[in-house]
Amino acid sequence: MARRILVIGGANTDIIGLPDSSLLPHDSNPGHVRMGHGGVGRNIAENLARLGVDVNLVTAVGDDASGLALIEACEAAGISTSGSLVVPGASSSSYLAIMDAEHDLEVAINDMRVLEHLTPQYLDRVATKLGDPALVVFDTNLPQVTLEHGSTLWPGARKLLDPVSAPKAVKAAGILGRLDVLKANELEASVLAGVSMHTQEGLNRGIDVLLDAGIREVFISMGERGVYCADSTDRFAVSAPHVAIANTTGAGDAFAAGIAYATLEGMGLRDAAEFASAVAGITLVTERTVSQALTAEAAHLQAGRRAQ
Repeated sequence: MARRILVIGGANTDIIGLPDSSLLPHDSNPGHVRMGHGGVGRNIAENLARLGVDVNLVTAVGDDASGLALIEACEAAGISTSGSLVVPGASSSSYLAIMDAEHDLEVAINDMRVLEHLTPQYLDRVATKLGDPALVVFDTNLPQVTLEHGSTLWPGARKLLDPVSAPKAVKAAGILGRLDVLKANELEASVLAGVSMHTQEGLNRGIDVLLDAGIREVFISMGERGVYCADSTDRFAVSAPHVAIANTTGAGDAFAAGIAYATLEGMGLRDAAEFASAVAGITLVTERTVSQALTAEAAHLQAGRRAQ
């Protein structure tokens, strides 16, 4: 089987505001603002490239300065963008986030309209050129019709979904039976399962729904309570990384990349969860959306320490 991962999803310019102290609503807050490259799909792809994976990102950007910079940065990070689309005259995606005093997300606005150009017809055109990956990762920044069509392509590949957010998770309701792996938070998983998963009873009922739909492995992030993991034979929680948090933006994408890597490597459910949590932990201690310190060796080392 091929040793390549295909990621289909969003890429954007991140604008992140970090306040110096508690946020004061309806006023200007002292702090600092940083800009960088982001997007769930792009972040997952960069994490995979840093883990040493051969990865191809399919996304759409405008032909403006930020879009061309996104493509250039992807290639510099080791991500192939041969399947990506540059849309003449379009504005590239952007993500504006305001963090709270604990560097957790307070509110965000995203403008991902350029991704409407990623149509089912476009995926059909690039599918042959992209060959046969071992794993395809989708995020729900895609148009629903494209997500649904994409899930029918590459029949020999395993498929992983990151639902991005609860409002966008509804786009994936019709493809659960085509997924092998789901990485979601409690809200996203609740939307997909149609069951509130904020209690242990609800969590187990929701997981039953997701597994019965055909998903093989489910990873549900629960913030400080860690990640709940399940397949047809086992269910358990793994603890959240115990690190000094610099920024939570990107940690979920790092976890998804860790699961994708573990799937490619054939790890079992618990080893995959520990490895992905280690990748997220390495990300949490940096203000960057993707840690420049991330390597497969570093993540394996951290995962080994977690398992002790």
